[in-house]
Amino acid sequence: MHSEFTLTLRQVQEFLLNVSPVRPVFIWGPPGVGKSALVAQFAESLGLECVALLGSQLAPEDLIGIPQIEGGVSRFYPPSMIVRERGFVLFIDELNIASAEIQKAFYSLILEQRIGEYRLPKGSVITAGSARVNITRDRKSVV
Repeated sequence: MHSEFTLTLRQVQEFLLNVSPVRPVFIWGPPGVGKSALVAQFAESLGLECVALLGSQLAPEDLIGIPQIEGGVSRFYPPSMIVRERGFVLFIDELNIASAEIQKAFYSLILEQRIGEYRLPKGSVITAGSARVNITRDRKSVV
């Protein structure tokens, strides 16, 4: 099911509050419209930390980890940038321009809230975003 809605920035905030706790939300809009700030405000309104990852600036090992031998088997330890004791808001930015390997790693975070053996803490919320290629003069985001 592909659902696309055109919303104002104010409406995006309400949409995040109502939808993202149960389903990942993808925010798509022109560069500089305030997608990252909007997600940070959303996290603050929930009393959660906001962790933003830029897909264009990550290598696969940054997300997947580097294997280490433990007890005769290799294990991938999750990166410290996403390991938390309590739920948080994870904002995956620039998803559309991340490498294919990074996008694959992000998909397990988005769809299953896990990376390798590590699962995000209960109560974590995942949002993603990207800048659309065609830039318009209005101040709307597409979700």
